[in-house]
Amino acid sequence: MEGYVFLALVLLSGLVAASLQLPLGSLLLLYHASLGKNVREKTKRLASSFISGVTLMNFLLLASACFLVSVLSTSGTLSKTSLAVLFGILVALGLAAWFFYYKLGKSTELWLPRRLAKFIDSRAKETDDVSEAFSLGILTSLAEILFLGPLIVVSADAILQIDPLFEALSLVLFTLLSVLPLISLRFALRNGKNVADVQRWRLKNKTFFRIFSGFGFIILAVFLLAFVILGGKV
Repeated sequence: MEGYVFLALVLLSGLVAASLQLPLGSLLLLYHASLGKNVREKTKRLASSFISGVTLMNFLLLASACFLVSVLSTSGTLSKTSLAVLFGILVALGLAAWFFYYKLGKSTELWLPRRLAKFIDSRAKETDDVSEAFSLGILTSLAEILFLGPLIVVSADAILQIDPLFEALSLVLFTLLSVLPLISLRFALRNGKNVADVQRWRLKNKTFFRIFSGFGFIILAVFLLAFVILGGKV
């Protein structure tokens, strides 16, 4: 039964990571700029390279977190005290997702400092080869680390408590879930949708995404408290 609890933590963390909007917004910017100046085949390569950068960085961050948790903790997993701190961070991020993740106004502008946001925006508009698109994907994943990092730590601790035969599978599942919106966007644009349609849809559902992300962090925190910190005794 415990194995299913830890696997659920990994999957839930991956879903919450998928609700984060910076990589998706950056990919839309890349599509918008690239379709205006490149042939469609080159745009496809740029998008694939961007998604590969995000995927690889999320995978490496989680793998590194697994290694660090196993090496730095005395028992090979996080202590109850560390998990309690992580619980508080998740609750705080849930509240931040509700009130601060999106900036006020009729746009999908995010919480990022203006200098960083302008840099990502300019890089997305100027990216013209696959290596630049790949590095942009890595950058957007790292820029979201304030919200993504705690999810990775929760997943890393859970993965270390899963049967070793399924640890690699759990790592891959988290990574795939975290980039699912990017893959979905690519298929949507391939099947007739355009960038303007997707952006209008994001703007229309901005409140839903904010609520979903906030509740995702809160639910993950409660799940961690109930089934790991308190051992199911609530």
